Amino acid sequence: MFVLLAAVALVFVGSSVFYEEAETYTVDDTQLEQIGERLAVDARVVAATPVSQRSILTVMLSTADLSIDWRAPEATAGRPARPEPSSLRDLHLRLAGTHEILQGDVLDLSPTSIGTADIRGILRLPDGSRIGFVAPDILQPHHMTRGIASAAVLAGAVLLAAGMLVRTLSMPLRALADVADGVGSGHWIPVEEKGPREVRYLARAINAMQDRIRRLIADRTEALAAVSHDLRTPLARLRLRAGFLEDSELQAAIEGDVAEMEAMVGGVLAYLSGENDPEPPRPVDLASILATLADDAADQGRDVRYDGPGHASVRVRPLAMKRVFGNLIDNAVNYGGAARIGLAMDADWLRVRVEDDGPGLPEAELSRVTTPFYRVEGSRSRATGGLGLGLAIVSREVAREGGQFTLQNRPEGGLRAEVALPRLPAQGGGHQGVGKAGRSAIDK
Repeated sequence: MFVLLAAVALVFVGSSVFYEEAETYTVDDTQLEQIGERLAVDARVVAATPVSQRSILTVMLSTADLSIDWRAPEATAGRPARPEPSSLRDLHLRLAGTHEILQGDVLDLSPTSIGTADIRGILRLPDGSRIGFVAPDILQPHHMTRGIASAAVLAGAVLLAAGMLVRTLSMPLRALADVADGVGSGHWIPVEEKGPREVRYLARAINAMQDRIRRLIADRTEALAAVSHDLRTPLARLRLRAGFLEDSELQAAIEGDVAEMEAMVGGVLAYLSGENDPEPPRPVDLASILATLADDAADQGRDVRYDGPGHASVRVRPLAMKRVFGNLIDNAVNYGGAARIGLAMDADWLRVRVEDDGPGLPEAELSRVTTPFYRVEGSRSRATGGLGLGLAIVSREVAREGGQFTLQNRPEGGLRAEVALPRLPAQGGGHQGVGKAGRSAIDK
């Protein structure tokens, strides 16, 4: 658009610069020749006519394209002659042409008024009298405003056409951007292969890429889910056979290994099942969910406290959110010894913080611990359980709800996990320190 507009502007400016002087006045040559010839003939006729009849004769000789009048010598005496504008010098020469009676300084031209195309002139006769004349529409001045208006109309038309063209070309690109933005999030929408040739090629390539990614994800999910599910049967047989062992220490060791393997299998299944979770989102009381999780953990002898309002509505998938905050509480208790849950509300977000007093994480690892199957060596060992999927599940589920998940080390020590969820327009109030009475109907 800007290139086209620049071209139009350049043409207009160039025309103004190169032709302004040459075409300041556009005069029809034939018209000038006729007016000059008539003026010369009228001057000869008036000069040959008696003085008493000249005024009547000039009225009879006047026409629509050249009106003349006669002025006696005493009528023009004492009037200073107005200098002829230099811009009319070319017109003067063209009017005089080859007519001897119009040659020399006997002819003076002047414009009638600014902005008109009429010319007023005086022709001095040999006896000292003068013929005044007016030639209407003899000038066609170069109107700058008319040129600007024409250029503005042309620029507007070019802008409209360019805008429509750019919009037509960009619509397929916007569709491609929307589809590319949803690749990998479970929304597989084929792109319409329309638009310019290059855009059609790109749409075809993105559709093929989507098919390949979808097949890869489906194959991976099915394979891992099948392996994880099939492991449950031999694990159950191992647990059963361990019960018949007489060596209590060996029995406890085997059962511990089986429990760890079952936890690993359960974590893998939970992570894989979340990708195709059919649970629909609905308004729930997040404060009640947090209070219930805190009470359940306290009933098991774990140091977990909830401090926040009694009610806070949010539209989420309830079971997924229970899994998210359950994972965060387990991490805080397992690696920090205790979990403190806080809930705060602002105009747009509900912010849940889960804090512990553990060793925290190295700054370089804060962005990596949400990677599936990733574990920080040293700070979080296999002895505490886990497969490196807890925070990956948290990050994925929060993102699916349109929220934000962040991890940071507390200045006083320990780790702070914060989940921000979009807030519903209408919010309920509450009181501090909700106990078991605040459990939601979801858990009942």
